[in-house]
Amino acid sequence: MHNSINLPVAPEISVRNLLAGPPEPQITTAAEYDLLRYPLHEGIDILLWRVNFSRPLSMRLHDDLGRIDFSCVLKGTSRYLLSDARAESEYLLRQGSNCISHLPDCHGISSYMDKFESVSISFQPDVLANWVPEMDRALRRQIDTQRCCQRRACNAEMQATAHMLAEALNRMRSSPAGDNARAPLWLLGQSMVLLSLILDAHREKERNDCRLSHCDRQKLMRAKDLLLADLAQAPTIAELARETGLSLLKIKRGFRLLFNNSVYGLFQAERMQEAKRRLSAGDIPVMIVAADLGYTNASHFTAAFQKQFGVNPSAFKRRF
Repeated sequence: MHNSINLPVAPEISVRNLLAGPPEPQITTAAEYDLLRYPLHEGIDILLWRVNFSRPLSMRLHDDLGRIDFSCVLKGTSRYLLSDARAESEYLLRQGSNCISHLPDCHGISSYMDKFESVSISFQPDVLANWVPEMDRALRRQIDTQRCCQRRACNAEMQATAHMLAEALNRMRSSPAGDNARAPLWLLGQSMVLLSLILDAHREKERNDCRLSHCDRQKLMRAKDLLLADLAQAPTIAELARETGLSLLKIKRGFRLLFNNSVYGLFQAERMQEAKRRLSAGDIPVMIVAADLGYTNASHFTAAFQKQFGVNPSAFKRRF
């Protein structure tokens, strides 16, 4: 895991205070972030969270509410650094991913580079137990640890449902009583569809993980270490296969099952994270960072960086 980028940190925000308000649709707005909350049912809310910082910034959060959240990231990337007496962990949430989280009484730091948007279905734990009595046992055990942050990739149906919910909430905000506002029953129904899709994705991931033997998982972790050992030049899949004793097909399938990415997709994502770390940490010119990471064509580096982070590297560097 790469070291966290040191960004300006705002004062700690209480999740309870952030969501506090009368039991009706509300908007909590600060200078650079925006939260739309709509109560669906007693103990169930739908949340649309946006940040649009003019520069990279971190927010200290205290989860004094203890909800279980089922979220889809619609735009951007964020990092969450959880630090408590048990351990320190860092979680990356990217566009196109979903997350099941339960972190009661945790203190952490959410970091944002640019624009970020997510939609979440938020449950009180006892209410979720009534709505989903047959939850997968492995997921239930993870939630019960009270340090749950399980991430998976969104499929097309999940992304479409999440975007529909976000658009509906936006319409309700612009005209709460207008003809374009969705009925509460529609919002509840679509929210339960999204919940079901997220739970299905996590069950499918558990089944897929079971298809890999312990030995294969160890070999795949070794392949990942070899892949990321030199971010300037990726080894070939054939080289990874030779070094680990896995077949080409097992490496390709195994990376998707275990790491939710292709071999070179994972390499590229980590290479861009390293580029971002270097650009934010010192006075290294963009061209030097690009060359150090194996790019001979600056425009290719710029395109790759912008594709992952939504901003070109020169503009990103000027923020520091």
